This record gives sequence, structure tokens and C-alpha cells, in this order.
Amino acid sequence: MSIWEIEKRILEEAAAEAEKAQAECEHTVAQLEKVHAQNKAKIKGKLVHAAEQQVEEAKRAELIPARLQARRLILEEKQKILSGIYKEIKKEKKLSGPELQQLREKSEVAASEILFGE
Repeated sequence: MSIWEIEKRILEEAAAEAEKAQAECEHTVAQLEKVHAQNKAKIKGKLVHAAEQQVEEAKRAELIPARLQARRLILEEKQKILSGIYKEIKKEKKLSGPELQQLREKSEVAASEILFGE
């Protein structure tokens, strides 16, 4: 065997080893990219879920007080209307304060019995 043949054989073996190392490297890179993509998807999902929860909490934080305020205003308006009705009844029937109070109490008890079945 000549030096040229030995050199050629060494170079062929080195090329084969280099190809093998390159293939292993590419395989490892592909696996790492796959794992990275999976981790990225998991993290993204967690972040989206956390953001959705924050949005829900913010909505609740805004809506609950607004709803309570609206209910309070409605109740105040109903109270004004009822007070006006009882003032008119007092005038028409010429009732005293205690008589009006007694009439109001009876009517409110009757209304609650109708509404709540007590």
C-alpha cells in the first residue's frame, strides 16, 4: 500500500466520521428544537391563561361595584316613588303621621307576603 492509498483511506474514514458526527448533530438539534417548541407552547398557554384570568378579575372588579351602584340607585328611586305615593295617600285620606305609618307598615307586610310567600 502506498502513502497515497493510506492517505486516501484515512481521508475517507475521516469523511465518514464527519458525516456521522454531522448526522448526530442534526438529529440532536432537531430534538432540541422539538423540545423547545413544546416548552414554548406550554409557556405560551400558561401566559394566555394567566392573562385571561387577569381580564376576568378586572371585569369583575369593575362590574360588581357598578352593579351594586345601579341597584342602590334603583332602590333609591323606588323609595322616592313609594314615598311620593304615601304622601298623596296622606293628603287624600287626611291621615296623621302615625296613621300613615301604620298603613304603610301593613301594606309593606302584605307585599312581602305576596312576594316572598311568608
